Amino acid sequence: MKILLIKPETVGIFSFTYLVDHEPLEMEYLYTVFTKDGHEAIIYDRRYEPISLKKKLNKEKPDVVCITGYITQEKLIKKLCVAIKKYRPEAKIILGGSHVEINYENFYDSKADYLYLLSGLDNMCRLVKDIEKEDFSDIEEIPGICFKKDGEWVSNPKIFETPEDLPVPDRTHFYKNKFRFRYLCFKPLALVKNSYSCQRNCNFCFCTNRNGGRYACRSVDKLVDEIASLDVPAVHITDDNFLVNREYLKEFIRLVKEKDIHKKYLIYGRADFIANNEDIIKELAEIGLALIMVGLEATNDEELDSYNKHVSLHENEECIRILSENHIFCAGLFIVHQAMTKEDFKKLYKWIASRDIIPTVSVFTPMQGSAMYKEYEDKLITKDVTKQDLFHCLLKPEHMSVRRFTFEYYKLSMGLAFKNRKSPLYADNEYFKGMLHIIAVILLKIKRVFVL
Repeated sequence: MKILLIKPETVGIFSFTYLVDHEPLEMEYLYTVFTKDGHEAIIYDRRYEPISLKKKLNKEKPDVVCITGYITQEKLIKKLCVAIKKYRPEAKIILGGSHVEINYENFYDSKADYLYLLSGLDNMCRLVKDIEKEDFSDIEEIPGICFKKDGEWVSNPKIFETPEDLPVPDRTHFYKNKFRFRYLCFKPLALVKNSYSCQRNCNFCFCTNRNGGRYACRSVDKLVDEIASLDVPAVHITDDNFLVNREYLKEFIRLVKEKDIHKKYLIYGRADFIANNEDIIKELAEIGLALIMVGLEATNDEELDSYNKHVSLHENEECIRILSENHIFCAGLFIVHQAMTKEDFKKLYKWIASRDIIPTVSVFTPMQGSAMYKEYEDKLITKDVTKQDLFHCLLKPEHMSVRRFTFEYYKLSMGLAFKNRKSPLYADNEYFKGMLHIIAVILLKIKRVFVL
């Protein structure tokens, strides 16, 4: 069979920057297993490919179309499904990804034929095999899929999975386009998937609910072998928290040294682990750890407790110190919330600006699928999923208007960006190229208003 793998265009403000862009790793995994099973798979990355969906469907004539996406792309994904059924009605549509996995009922009103609610690939291959043979006698036995029966959606139970069974992805698409994939000055940048879910339970994050809420990671030797095979200078290990286990990290360090691997590493990690394991952080820095994205979130213990972080302000301060002393970029993640006053915004700016942090500030967002969503659902100003991008005010501020809150938020973010404009993280950025990218994105968006 011929299978079209669609990576939808980015929705929102991030579509206008070329400074952060990642390879479509989920589609590369599907490409790998489908081609191994004898299918012809084609990756259609709509972030860059200007060809319209209609022309792509007419050219490739796929039997199956797979689409992935994030919560902000939900409306777009549904539009793509409608267009696929219009131009290629015989094609079966399978939707997957983190948003579908957690909030699959949102897609019951879509034109999709199947929803895939797992991270592993074995059961996806089972589903595609049934479609190929047109034999669905075992469809109710395939874990983690939704399908229609007598016009009604049926959801098969999910199962616990481990990434240990993931294949090494075929990165043909990546190497053809690797000049596009980067995180600020780290380019080309490859992604490596090493775990499912997260072992913590921060109440604002829905990642903890993935894989049935159970954390699982690959053996360290498989992780290092994949990294060693990559022909790139920088690698982003995509775990929601890579800093989990001291012994695992010690073995990671040993194997990287043993195999004489020289790369820069970007990871997510928790402040408490960094604060309490300074020796490990120093060793990681020695083998190439260059940047850690740390959820610092707040500047006082009361707010940290409200997010169920189980981290103290003292640990945040120690984390910042340790990363600075080891010359690791601290990409600190912060949250502004609706109880803040104008003075609170000023205090937050001063606190961040006085420390060695490259910050990203997000607006408090009760994300659908997170533990706190039900608590705030009735208080949301809008339930428009395109606004759940962490840059929009979704709850009524207590001390100012929504417009004023938005102004204070962007003033804070722009002020911090200007303050850090000379950071080495931004030193390699080409402003002319950036302007060309913005123009190209605008033209592509205008085109797709008329031709999807």
